[in-house]
Amino acid sequence: MSSVSSQYFSPKEVAAAIGVSESSLKRWVDRGLIRAEKTAGGHRRLELDAVLDYIRSNGHDIAKPEALGLPAGIGTEEISEDSAAGEFLRALVEGNEDKARRVVLNLYMQRFTAARIFDRVVAPAFSRIGDLWKCGDLEVYQERRACETCSRVIHELRRAVGMGPPDGPLAMGGTVDGDPYTLAAGMAEIVLRDTGWRATSLGNMLPFETLGAALQRDRPALMWLSVSSIRDRDRFIAHFNMLFDTAQAVGAALIVGGQALTPDIRQLLRYTTFCDTLQHLEAFARTIRPRSPYNGHVSGFGT
Repeated sequence: MSSVSSQYFSPKEVAAAIGVSESSLKRWVDRGLIRAEKTAGGHRRLELDAVLDYIRSNGHDIAKPEALGLPAGIGTEEISEDSAAGEFLRALVEGNEDKARRVVLNLYMQRFTAARIFDRVVAPAFSRIGDLWKCGDLEVYQERRACETCSRVIHELRRAVGMGPPDGPLAMGGTVDGDPYTLAAGMAEIVLRDTGWRATSLGNMLPFETLGAALQRDRPALMWLSVSSIRDRDRFIAHFNMLFDTAQAVGAALIVGGQALTPDIRQLLRYTTFCDTLQHLEAFARTIRPRSPYNGHVSGFGT
């Protein structure tokens, strides 16, 4: 069996996961129904995101999720959005990573977009964890453990969504100098990939100068910045607006969001659009790239 961290699987492993014969699976690959690559020796290899996209699009159950390195029950358990939010919060409080993974991946297999999962389930739970910690209802270790668990679950969804189409428009982003928080920037990367972008998170604590260099050298169509903390207000505003000028010069959209961007700061900034939620980011990204040729499924309900 492939390891849990593997992105590539053999037709035999995928057939076992779906519960079909290996010969049927190979025929689907040869007909182009599931994207696959061939090794130098001519063996077919399927990426996890391509397999999950096929399953989501065609209504298959996953008979043996463990064959794809996924938790038991993925793709077979129906879960409502409301119950998912409660279960995910409890999983974070308990430090139950397996339960947290199942909640998020089951929603994804029910064809919820990454943006909707983050906005309706992950972000509210994480916010509640912070409130409980501030009120003294959670120990420090529980809050830190929840952060680590959430980070690993987000990584798991990143595996499921994949890298984005190789011919998709390029997007880059992260957080600026003085902002150590990484979760929001990582979630933005996944949302953009789920929307058909070739998105790459550059990380956190990035000086404005290096963000400008990335715009000039790599010429992305979109740069996103998550701003949860500002070290020096006046310096931030001045350098941010210079970055916007650079983005305009190379034809890139500059997208921003984050709790540190209060109304008084926002009115002094120049940017393409401000996103209060990841679903706002998803909606804006679709105005530039309405539909990805990478997959044909409808990306969630009510979006």
